[in-house]
Amino acid sequence: MSEAPSATDGSKGAVSTPSASSARPSDEMLPFLNNFHDIFTTIGVLILLGGMGVAIGQIMGGLGIEEGSLRWQMALMGLFGGFAIITWLLAALLVGHQRRILPGIVLCGAFSTAVTIILVWAYGQFLVQGVGIGEDYFESRFANAPDEMEFGREAVAYVLSQLPWSVRLLPVVAGLAALIPVAMFYFSFRLPFAGGLMGVALAVLGALVLFTLDPYTTGTFAPAVGVAVGGVLLLAGIIFDARDPERTTRLSGTAFWLHFFAAPILLSAVLNVVQVGWTLEEADFVNPEQTNLMAALASDSGHAAQLAAVALIVIALFALVSLLINRRALIVSGLLTAGISIAAIVNQSGLEAPVVLAITLLSLGGVVVLLGAAWNPVRRVLLAPVPAHGPLARVFPPVSAAEG
Repeated sequence: MSEAPSATDGSKGAVSTPSASSARPSDEMLPFLNNFHDIFTTIGVLILLGGMGVAIGQIMGGLGIEEGSLRWQMALMGLFGGFAIITWLLAALLVGHQRRILPGIVLCGAFSTAVTIILVWAYGQFLVQGVGIGEDYFESRFANAPDEMEFGREAVAYVLSQLPWSVRLLPVVAGLAALIPVAMFYFSFRLPFAGGLMGVALAVLGALVLFTLDPYTTGTFAPAVGVAVGGVLLLAGIIFDARDPERTTRLSGTAFWLHFFAAPILLSAVLNVVQVGWTLEEADFVNPEQTNLMAALASDSGHAAQLAAVALIVIALFALVSLLINRRALIVSGLLTAGISIAAIVNQSGLEAPVVLAITLLSLGGVVVLLGAAWNPVRRVLLAPVPAHGPLARVFPPVSAAEG
């Protein structure tokens, strides 16, 4: 969400806002765009980043170093480091000074990706060059492994017993490598997108810590862990919204992105729970295609129609929550799954593919248009029992008389 007018961003004639206790936000503003100048600048940023990528490829090709060697990797990481520095300087100008949101999203993604790659590579080199963990190491450690060891807790425990903690911590290191640049970006520029991305990184890092401590149990409860990660992000978004019920500051912008990221994670996790249960069986690890959600929805079996019906019920619950907290991001993130689910149900009637597609698009589009047109009237009905002031009003913002 764009920043509230302030002296720091050069805005003039700021309109006074109602007190926080009234909690009457207007329709959601764009949390990723200030104006068309953002789009214009973003086009330039994308072209510049693309040119830098091509330049890196040309430089690496002209060095004459054996591809894949340590010197080649060090040269590539050095160029990635230069790429990260340039993106940071651009962010300091465009985001830190001019508060350009959309270019900031692109630069945040580019900077975070480059730094994450460098950090993971550096830890990998620490393992290989410093600790001496390479192909020979693994061959010696697993030379006496049982020939016919079936997958299970004992097999996982045996593998872990042969690995030092420096290797076992690799998932946590990867999670930290993804978190550090995003946190740097957020705390330096206070970009809401970076705040939402940092929330995702923190939630995933928590899951990776559990996986590192007990990979078998965490893997077995993977569907439940997915629900927990999505639920934590959704709760974090609600908390950030409650701190800014007027939806005028970066707190609300961060909340938007937390909701945006939470919705697909939570939706897919809940549907996986419906499909396979709260835990995975050992056969699911051996044949992971059995847990493929989209493949199950796309099949012609009756189970696909049942799963699709459950998906629509879950998305309907998302829509209800969206109406209550006045956040459309939860619905938008579930539109693709909703479309696939409608198609899976209609497909059971035996109609031809073009007819199924037409019915799916008409149904999905009609619902979205009707919901958009009746958003505030429906919210007014749903929130009739909720007090217009107080703590609940900060979580469930009431509809003002000025809103249609």
